[in-house]
Amino acid sequence: MAAVQTDQITLSVNGQSVTVPKGTLILDAAKKVGIDIPIFCSHPKMAPVAVCRMCLVEVEKMPKLQPACAVYVAEGMVVKTVTEQVNKYQKGVLEFLLINHPLDCPICDKGGECPLQDQTFQYGPGASRYEFQKAHFDKAVPLSDKIVLDRERCILCWRCTRFSEEISGERELALIQRGVHTIIGTFNDEPAQSNYQGNWTEICPVGALTARQYRFISRPWDLDRTASVCPGCSMGCNIQIDARNNRIGRFQSRENLAVDDSWLCDFGRYSFPNFQRKGQERPRVRRNGSLQEVSYEEAIAFAVDALKRADRQVAGWASPADSNEELFLFRRLFREVLQSPHLDHRSTVVADAEPDDTTLPIADIERCDHVVVLGGQEVIDAAPVLHLRLLKSQRKGVNVLRVGTGELKRALDGVPAEAEAVGILATEASKKAATDLQLRLGKKIKGSVRRLLVTTGPNGRGAKDLGILPHLGPGYASLNGQSGKGRVEWPGAGLKALYVHESSPLHGFTPTDAESMWLPALPLLIVHRFTASPLDDLAHVILPGHAFTEKDGSVTSMEGRVQRIRKGIDAEWVREDWRVLQDIANRLGASWAYDSASAVTADLVASLPPYAAALNTAGRVLWSEAT
Repeated sequence: MAAVQTDQITLSVNGQSVTVPKGTLILDAAKKVGIDIPIFCSHPKMAPVAVCRMCLVEVEKMPKLQPACAVYVAEGMVVKTVTEQVNKYQKGVLEFLLINHPLDCPICDKGGECPLQDQTFQYGPGASRYEFQKAHFDKAVPLSDKIVLDRERCILCWRCTRFSEEISGERELALIQRGVHTIIGTFNDEPAQSNYQGNWTEICPVGALTARQYRFISRPWDLDRTASVCPGCSMGCNIQIDARNNRIGRFQSRENLAVDDSWLCDFGRYSFPNFQRKGQERPRVRRNGSLQEVSYEEAIAFAVDALKRADRQVAGWASPADSNEELFLFRRLFREVLQSPHLDHRSTVVADAEPDDTTLPIADIERCDHVVVLGGQEVIDAAPVLHLRLLKSQRKGVNVLRVGTGELKRALDGVPAEAEAVGILATEASKKAATDLQLRLGKKIKGSVRRLLVTTGPNGRGAKDLGILPHLGPGYASLNGQSGKGRVEWPGAGLKALYVHESSPLHGFTPTDAESMWLPALPLLIVHRFTASPLDDLAHVILPGHAFTEKDGSVTSMEGRVQRIRKGIDAEWVREDWRVLQDIANRLGASWAYDSASAVTADLVASLPPYAAALNTAGRVLWSEAT
């Protein structure tokens, strides 16, 4: 009788029975039943190398100790992680690691979140038997303008070099020399150019690799940690905002397998200084040619009087970094209260947005047969962490084809007719080419073809969903002849006022040449922003607002995933942006009665049902299931 094939394996770990899928490592099987096995070199996103030997365990019928991070489970396997022999070897490994390791803990940036510290306390010897002089290596070696290396602290776990090879594919870091003289370095000591260097510092199990921006800034127990979303682009990578004394010290990754796979790009990770508030600022209004400080009430009254005089000839630009709640109120202010259709969030003309732009989830990229990156590097530049997802997909056997927007024939020829699942990645600027390619591939292959467009700004997709457009309403609904003019049409359109709202200097209102000629003659310019803007010198009203990192609310990523952002630092002297919008609307005759950002959220999801389910689960907006 033929043996029954099964994908599940049952084994024993410290006397506990555990069943795991075939191909599971002993380390992960033990973790499933809450058994800790110490590690240094092992990382769940990288292939096993078993170089640190910290995870050695006893396996019945095997004469030598086995590395739990590199041995796969077998049916009936008996594993023991706590024995006299295992303890002896763990102490020995730590003793060897500490022979030349400097006593830098009081000044090391990793202090308090260092696996070497923690495991020495838990598994190491109480004292060292060695009394000779430690070997010394170079300290504070600059690997780039972002990263500093303390070679004395390195325990040669290979995590950083493996990331550079396996995860980012750049191979910028390497092991140099041999034996006790082995060090980590770059080729010919050239500065590292990678866009993902910050990940080296996070995965380093000691304080060898440190970030220049965070070096000697804080201890982890001094930090207030807030879960949020990266403000760098529309990818929607999850982050932790680590702040001390109401100042941001760093952005750290917060794993979301469906989005970022636990990695961040350097642009997003090191963007936090842009959100550091520089002192307190009061509202200002222009009187007799100069800006004068006033209260919020005076500034709002001044703005409202001027808006009334504009008599509906007012345009509104909301940043693609604003929260969904702010965008919801901004649209209501213009459409319902000011009765103006001239609102936008874009900086240029792009093809119309539609729900089909998000039919390819980020996580599904690695489940495709073929992925066409239409525009090549410009797509990666717009959402850098996509590069890591694409490289991971290639390792899994996905055929990734990078072509220019004018090379549709090459893309078409590169996908065979028998393909089962094809994905297309493109920027908003290349949407026409992407939809054309999708249509043509749909006729050629027997499987599915889906696309994902990289939008501008951390909430560019939300701005489209919520109708911050001159010609489409919330949910991409037709306006039935009530369309207005978009931003590129505002100069020369006879408008009398412009309201600019922005919460991120990374995605602010940068005037074009045409706008630079138009704005000085505009009767009313209201600038509602977090930090100094190029528009300040022309503004008639300046309203200080909150930064992306100072507010509660939600944003929608390029794949339509609705995620919450939370206040990482306080600026209590600044009136909440949503409250300012409400105050303006009510002075113009509205009767809004929101008492918190969450109350605005509740109204938003009530008016746009697909957002309700997505927000509750941090899931994607599924327009096709809207009722």
